[in-house]
Amino acid sequence: MYAHDSPATRQQSSHFYRMAPFRLQIECASECSAECSYCYARSVPTGEPLSSRELKGILRRAAGLGIRQIDWMGGDPMERPDWIDLLQTARYNGMTNNLWTCGARLNDVGQAKWAIDLTRGGYIMVHLDSLDPDVLRSMRSSYNPRTTRDTLRGIELLLDMGKSPREIGNLLMMTNAQDVEDIGSTMTHLYDSYGIRTCLMSLKPVDETGKLYPLLPRPEDVAEAYRLRDSIFMSGKGMGCQDFPREYCGTTLFMSLDGRVSSCYSLRRYIGSVRENTLEDIVAAGTSSLFFTGFRNYSEEVVCGACDKELCWGCRANAFYFGGGAYLKDPICPLNVDQPKGHLPY
Repeated sequence: MYAHDSPATRQQSSHFYRMAPFRLQIECASECSAECSYCYARSVPTGEPLSSRELKGILRRAAGLGIRQIDWMGGDPMERPDWIDLLQTARYNGMTNNLWTCGARLNDVGQAKWAIDLTRGGYIMVHLDSLDPDVLRSMRSSYNPRTTRDTLRGIELLLDMGKSPREIGNLLMMTNAQDVEDIGSTMTHLYDSYGIRTCLMSLKPVDETGKLYPLLPRPEDVAEAYRLRDSIFMSGKGMGCQDFPREYCGTTLFMSLDGRVSSCYSLRRYIGSVRENTLEDIVAAGTSSLFFTGFRNYSEEVVCGACDKELCWGCRANAFYFGGGAYLKDPICPLNVDQPKGHLPY
């Protein structure tokens, strides 16, 4: 959302209007030194993870579908022994890599050099939910202060080696462990100290078991945190409760550890498995779910009247999990003028 009018965003917009996939998010690892207790990759029951050979075959099919960007997610993709080989395969097939990593392994010159080279034209997203040790202890299965130090030093190393701060971001996942003040402090420190912006996300109950419900943040805190995000990074322009424009959401596929395909990392309504059908067949059969075809037809009626409909259409995952369906209003969005004050969607 911070890329503005770049060649990549223009290309993504073209895919959006053609209802064609532009980005494939691949959850390729469950291992991660951050040990977040809410980790989606560890919370969602899965089958046998996709092998390196399977992933390489999927990358070739993704390129054939016209997908231009791969978001490598986990866990931490850098924990995979073959992460360099996989990112090279994506590049050889003409796609740009975006790396979502805990960031601790970036505090190594060799690893940082590979990360910079393999994400050329893309971005690196590190993961710091807080800079407060007490908050992190409450969010992680085990807490090692070295992980945070290594992530911060990894950011410094990326910058020293020439990665632009506009191509580095921080993922902050809101849970009930942080308050708005702590979230604001983390976002402000990283921006003031390193020039990097924060991708603000709120926890969703993607596991379907109820395990994550006790960790969900308060909706009013989510709304306030996004208003604070707007004031820090967007000159006060509102973007609702998400950090991704509609073109991102409307052109993305997500693939889980074991090959199940759905709308995105946060909206896991599975429409097929690459172990049972080809990626091409899954996309063809799941067009409506993947690209929100029905929602586009009447989005004017269900999005908030205060928002910029050319930029945002509300978080579809919020609507799906808390609002009754992916094609309805985002019940948490602070710009939803019809939202009753004090209403709690969960």
